[in-house]
Amino acid sequence: MTELALTRIFSVTMYYHFAFLAISIALFGLSASGVFVYVMRTRLARIDTHTLLAGGALAHAVATLVALALLVDIRVGLNYSPQNLRLMFAIYALAALPFFTGGAVISLAFARLSHRINVLYASDLLGAAAGCLVLIPLLNRLGAPGVVLTAAALSLAAAIAFAPTVRRWTVAAVSAVVLGAPLGAQAGGVDLFDVTDTKGHAQDEVLFSKWNSFSRIGVYDRPHGEWSLSPTYTGPRGETLYMDIDSAAATPILKGTGPNSETEYLRYELTAIGYHLVERPGGFTALVIGPGGGRDLVSALRFGARHIDGVEINPIIARDVMLGQFREYSGGVYAHPNVSIHIDDGRSFVRRSSTQYDVIQASLVDTWAATAAGAYTLTENSLYTSEAFGDYLDHLTDDGLLTMTRWVFDGLRLVSLAQQAGAERGLDTAKHLAVIRQGAVATLLLKKTPFTPEQSQKLARVADQLGFAVLYAPGVPASLGPWPEPPEMQRTGTATADYGKLILASDAAQFQERYPLDIRPTTDDRPFYFHTTRLWNQFDVAFGRSMLFGNGLSALLTLMGISGALVLLFIVGPLLVSGGRPGPRWAGWLAYFAALGAGFMLLEVALLQRFVLLLGHPVYSLTVTLFSLLMGTGIGSLISRRVAPERVKTATMRALIGVCAVALATILVLPVVIDLAIPWPLPLRILTAVAILLPTGILLGVPLPGGMRLVAAQQPDLIPWGWGMNGAFSVVGATLAVFLAMNWGFSVTLSMAALVYGMATQTLNSR
Repeated sequence: MTELALTRIFSVTMYYHFAFLAISIALFGLSASGVFVYVMRTRLARIDTHTLLAGGALAHAVATLVALALLVDIRVGLNYSPQNLRLMFAIYALAALPFFTGGAVISLAFARLSHRINVLYASDLLGAAAGCLVLIPLLNRLGAPGVVLTAAALSLAAAIAFAPTVRRWTVAAVSAVVLGAPLGAQAGGVDLFDVTDTKGHAQDEVLFSKWNSFSRIGVYDRPHGEWSLSPTYTGPRGETLYMDIDSAAATPILKGTGPNSETEYLRYELTAIGYHLVERPGGFTALVIGPGGGRDLVSALRFGARHIDGVEINPIIARDVMLGQFREYSGGVYAHPNVSIHIDDGRSFVRRSSTQYDVIQASLVDTWAATAAGAYTLTENSLYTSEAFGDYLDHLTDDGLLTMTRWVFDGLRLVSLAQQAGAERGLDTAKHLAVIRQGAVATLLLKKTPFTPEQSQKLARVADQLGFAVLYAPGVPASLGPWPEPPEMQRTGTATADYGKLILASDAAQFQERYPLDIRPTTDDRPFYFHTTRLWNQFDVAFGRSMLFGNGLSALLTLMGISGALVLLFIVGPLLVSGGRPGPRWAGWLAYFAALGAGFMLLEVALLQRFVLLLGHPVYSLTVTLFSLLMGTGIGSLISRRVAPERVKTATMRALIGVCAVALATILVLPVVIDLAIPWPLPLRILTAVAILLPTGILLGVPLPGGMRLVAAQQPDLIPWGWGMNGAFSVVGATLAVFLAMNWGFSVTLSMAALVYGMATQTLNSR
């Protein structure tokens, strides 16, 4: 609960790649606690187990409260400076405190109560599964800071449960003071734990803010600028309010929705240029993916849409903002009789829908908000894959049109996606595509049938009247427009003229291979649309900037370097402090626990992404996947306690071989199952996911307690150190999983998981 809630807080208070880096490094606090317990084992041995665990739980609660109170107020800038570096180190240290103190309690319990390791490990995992289950309702009701406070309260309850009977009332009184004092101050008007100042909005009046399980939505008394308004338009523009997700991904709320002069300017927007081709007396049908504040809905209505399906993934935007507090301000566009709003993931909605549309529109649908798995370039997006483009084509009417708007510097990959989806359907994509530019924005138009000469001429005529540039349209001379190349393209040696070159290339695959950036079509197996840096250029791109940890890629590579250094420290440090080796064959046991940590995360990250498409929402995937895996792992640990001591090694090796087989089978079987199950109702899809994940989790729950039982019989002092190595390599595994998936896909990530578990099998066999 603390980890995921801090990720949500960091996504609002920090820049997305900082959030990814900070929370990952903080998790090393968990590993460091195991090493600390190992190094301090002689001194800690003098303290009674129950007293030690109760004191550790109290320290964990205090550390969590102190860290939260300080973290919500720290702001760090992007540029390199001594001040920003100090702030970053402060953030890492504070964020690591809850994990270090909480991890120490678990490590102590494992070390002191090793004869019940299966029950302890199962309790730890089942508690984590319960945390996943209650996380979403708690985030929706209390917000991210409230979830961290709840975690602190649970730690105080643990302290009371741990305490010796004679001291239980004393511990309860101390716990009441620890939690009551800051909550009393909060109730008295002292904003100890509130996020009151978000990045980019220091001077803005907050009209509305609310947390849910995957975002913080804010509405501010500030106008929202236009992305791509025609320079020829000189008339009035309607009022807007500024709404954003995690203080990063913005969308305007338009005042009013009627066919009046205040919305006339939307006919001059590049994002609406596709509607000029489908405007007709009888109206048309449209699907708008990510309607946000209603701008694209109003555009479609302005051009005469008779029915619009709007698919908005964020329930706060739909229910609390557009159908709630700002319904009247927005003219009730979400409640318009021609509009149907669906709270769902856009891609999954399209896959399950049997409707065909005259227009499918998505305008700059992405977010710089951090996720539990990564950030921006590290974040997969299933809307932008070749399979997704195939789904869009299949859901267009015969003369239907897909209109997708992106920034000029990252839109070239859209062409590759259209080419791949078209080629799979036997289409000559050069006859079905057009790309129009205005300033920093480009709109791709993809038709199910070829552009007719009349349609191409009309598109060119409208573009000329509005002052847009036609980068490509069938049978129409290209024009690049008066705008300079975006800085991102200047840095990479690319150009807007490359849109036309790629579309007309005789061998698109060869063009993509020779291009400076990786513009190959992304797939459901490798859905990292924003990751375009070639493998051999990634280090230069990551660290050749003046920004502090410049982008998501630099955060990832920085973390990989820091992970390696910290892992080395965790191995060498205890040897130096302890003044000698802890007995024979210690390195093999550490390697075994390290392999389990890395392998588990490689498998988990890949499965998380795979189930997003099936379940239709990242939050469902996070909750169902983590809950099922952790629940299964806890059950596996409980089951394995029944294994007789002489059979522990054999049973553990069989479980490891089973995990290898499941990882490899998942590569082949899971995509087929997902394609089959996507049209099913949500409860049935959740049951399908649980049916797959729970048995996998049971297998995963056997190797660690099995190894711990074997170590306890041979070298019990190694238990906390092994637990620390397991945690350290979990961070390494999560980072490696993202790196592998970005560059080679999730199938390779699953293959690597199988390889790592195979190494663990071999290591155990030699013990």
